[in-house]
Amino acid sequence: MKLSLKYALAVSLLLISFVTILLFVTFNQFAKITRTNVLNVFRLEVEALAKYKHYEPLFATKPSFGYYYVLNSDGIAIFHTDPSKVGIDAKQAVPGLFEYMQKHKSGIYSYVFEGVERHIAFTFDGENFIVHAATKDDLFRDLQRFRRRLFTFGYPLLILISLILGYVFGEFLVKTPKSQLENSNKLFGSISEAIITASTSTAEIKAMAENTEKASLELDKSVEEFAAYLEESRAEVESTLLRIKHFTDTIEDITKSSSKLAELTETLSSLAEKITDISDNITVLAINASIETSKQNIDREGLARIAEMIMDLSNSTRNLAKESKNSLAEVEKVVTSTVLVTEKVSKDLHSVRESLNAIEQVTDASSRNVDRLAQISRSTHEAVEQLYAGIEQLESAINDIKDEVERFGNSMKDIKL
Repeated sequence: MKLSLKYALAVSLLLISFVTILLFVTFNQFAKITRTNVLNVFRLEVEALAKYKHYEPLFATKPSFGYYYVLNSDGIAIFHTDPSKVGIDAKQAVPGLFEYMQKHKSGIYSYVFEGVERHIAFTFDGENFIVHAATKDDLFRDLQRFRRRLFTFGYPLLILISLILGYVFGEFLVKTPKSQLENSNKLFGSISEAIITASTSTAEIKAMAENTEKASLELDKSVEEFAAYLEESRAEVESTLLRIKHFTDTIEDITKSSSKLAELTETLSSLAEKITDISDNITVLAINASIETSKQNIDREGLARIAEMIMDLSNSTRNLAKESKNSLAEVEKVVTSTVLVTEKVSKDLHSVRESLNAIEQVTDASSRNVDRLAQISRSTHEAVEQLYAGIEQLESAINDIKDEVERFGNSMKDIKL
């Protein structure tokens, strides 16, 4: 059943209950006041008749309701609208009636006679009691007619008006909730779409987290392989640096040997010059020997032979000294070039040493950076795992919220205003 109809029925029932209670209370009060007024008018009519004491016209015509009669001081009916009832003793017909009349002289008395409720208005005119009697239906005919009409036509009309007012009031009551319910349904629809979108996004994020985790694992693997390769390369670089260091030490030794060779070459050059000087001296001696052989008393042949041999030796020595000098000149040139080259190599070796130190520092820094990179990779892997777990919890929470929203949305749709 629609909520507006429920409100309408509730309001209608309240209105009907209120109207019914108000109607019955009001009508009973109205009926009570009306009966009192009718009975007062009923009594005032009899009192007015008693003032004139002129009863013949009253009994000559039939009254509009009820009947009249007059009782004497003994309670005997001396006049009656129905002539057949003249002479009836009221004390016997209605016990207690006449005694009440004698006691109160004027008033209203009610009793039941022949199964019918009756009311009488009486007053004492000084000699007799003038009485106007009527049944309840005759006396309150207009009130009964009004009551029948009220409950036959008025009360159903009030019920109909209450139903209409209840329906209008019910529609008015649900107007704002209905609008709010429509807005709520729209809101829940938007929330459902947003949750579906969030769920889809969560699935995409979850897939991205899975891919990130795989990439992190690959990165860990690559970092480990690179670290192992770098460690091997570091060992190779250290071995190469050691060999280069040995090589530079050898070059330095060569440089020192070249310097010593240059010194030795200078010594040999000095020696060659001395040999040349000796050869020149020998030549001089040979010339002197030749001169001496030209003198007398000298073994000329022997001296000539000695001079010739000294000359040959001098020539050979001179030639050897010349050739040695030339060779030493060439050797000196080569040694000079070698010394220059070795000096240049020494300077370059100093730069090479600095470069090797820089390479060693770079290698150490690379190792440290690889260690940091491995640590970062592990931290990233752990963070990705935590993110993946958080995304799974978020996805579970979103699914729970989605189910609750759908359940609440269905319950909202079941509400009919």
